[in-house]
Amino acid sequence: MRLMMPLIAGSALLVSCQTPNDIGGIGRPADQSCDTAAARAGVEQTIHAFFAALAKDDHAALQQLTTTTFYAFDVGKKYDAEGLGEAIAKAHQSGRVINWNVGPVSSRVDCAMASAAWENNGSAGRAEKIEPRSWLESAVLVRQGDRWLIDFLHSTPKDPRR
Repeated sequence: MRLMMPLIAGSALLVSCQTPNDIGGIGRPADQSCDTAAARAGVEQTIHAFFAALAKDDHAALQQLTTTTFYAFDVGKKYDAEGLGEAIAKAHQSGRVINWNVGPVSSRVDCAMASAAWENNGSAGRAEKIEPRSWLESAVLVRQGDRWLIDFLHSTPKDPRR
């Protein structure tokens, strides 16, 4: 019985260190050693670079900032990286102006994945009638080597009734 007590206590400690909502999955111990200021800065930098690429219609940069399985939910549709880039480029070609202004990014970083959320307060419309717009956005990123790539993006208007 004495030998069983340390085993039971050790098992209880192991279970208490596991978080069911961990990005890595149920039953996997949370590794908070990767959730550093530098890792969060890398996530934020990738998000800013993504919107800069969209603003410049830079399809090559967009491909380098997203995974091969990337998709986005935006304006009620599902897009892959190429489709999203093309939709934005067509909007620009038709005279629409879209200005993104990514606010502070709140992120949670695991060693291989990260989740991020932010408000994007910008503007959109035709050059003669640009109106303020705000979006609530979130993303899932994956680490490939020393870089973060966006695997999923969700964007919804802050006030969809407008």
